[in-house]
Amino acid sequence: MKIALSIGHSPKDGGAETYDKKYSEYSFWKHHLPLLQKELQQMGHQAPIVNRSDTGGTTPGHAAAACNSTGAHLAIEFHFNSADSPSATGTETLYWESSPKGKLAATLVNDAMVSVLELKNRGLKPVNRQSARAVSYFTKTRMPAVLVEPAFAASNPEDNERLQNRIRELCVEVARAINEWKP
Repeated sequence: MKIALSIGHSPKDGGAETYDKKYSEYSFWKHHLPLLQKELQQMGHQAPIVNRSDTGGTTPGHAAAACNSTGAHLAIEFHFNSADSPSATGTETLYWESSPKGKLAATLVNDAMVSVLELKNRGLKPVNRQSARAVSYFTKTRMPAVLVEPAFAASNPEDNERLQNRIRELCVEVARAINEWKP
């Protein structure tokens, strides 16, 4: 199976910064997604890492185009959350509301992230045309797609620390979850 691993945001628009200012969303996942890629490859999968800048842009639609260019069976875009309050915490995963295969992938990946990070399970977040988040990513991908927000790493110091300290284990468990998903 081929899984497109999409780095959220771009070199130009790095996204939110971790609470400790060590990483942007883009730099965090650019640095850590090779761990997930390696785990998936050891399971016999192809796992190209892509970014919206690969298709000349910075929008979620460009992320979809980058994922589509791989011919993947599943696309996963990686982010982390931010909120106005440092008490906001938890893990959530977005999927296109009318995609049963996307919902299954979202369920498997979200459960894996929650088991490793042991943060509040904010659950699955269905996206539709009226949603404010990542609509063009979901409408333009040609395969089931999910978008992960494992922690409020930008605004909650504990979430940030937990994500950074458990990233290797997170990659292993997310790979196992993806391995369970069938196209």
